[in-house]
Amino acid sequence: MVSNVKVLKTEVRKQLRKSLGLLSEEVVVRESQQVVAQLLDLNAFKDSKRVSVYINMSGEIKTQEIIRQLFLQGKECFVPRCDGTRMEMLRLNSYEDYLSLPLNKWKIPEPKLDEVREDAFETGGLDLIIMPGLGFDLSGSRIGHGKGYYDRYLESCANSGKIPSTVALALSAQIVEDNLPVDHFDRKPDLIITPQRIIYPKH
Repeated sequence: MVSNVKVLKTEVRKQLRKSLGLLSEEVVVRESQQVVAQLLDLNAFKDSKRVSVYINMSGEIKTQEIIRQLFLQGKECFVPRCDGTRMEMLRLNSYEDYLSLPLNKWKIPEPKLDEVREDAFETGGLDLIIMPGLGFDLSGSRIGHGKGYYDRYLESCANSGKIPSTVALALSAQIVEDNLPVDHFDRKPDLIITPQRIIYPKH
């Protein structure tokens, strides 16, 4: 039997994808610059040494400048690799390494599945995870694309005792006024940066 929450999530995702599909590139670029500037000013970012950051697809805050700044500031940069069931955070060696990543089936740059790279989980964990999402509400709840990669990864971090800070990045169109439908396993980020404000979740 399909749960009511699952049905509601499907409808919310449909509405959000429709709204995001109407955004102009100009809006996405402008709002990305505003959000990234706030991120770089956060103590959680300044104090971190090992950082994972998503590589954006359309309808998300652009992260290329974040990756560039990680290397300029001498931090260790990790990016996601998903094999269909689980997500790893793998280390990039340089900004040029990022630029040379091949595209996966979703047209997102990603390390090849058969490529051996340092896995953050196996070498000391992460200080900070910069997360995407499809939508967020004002209480700090997050809805992703439905695969559960980040929820499972954060659960693994919690079980290991190595709990990183989590910051989600959002376009204005990704913030909804009503509370999102959530399950018990959905995890809220520590904070959400939008172009206009920072949302601190209510737990």
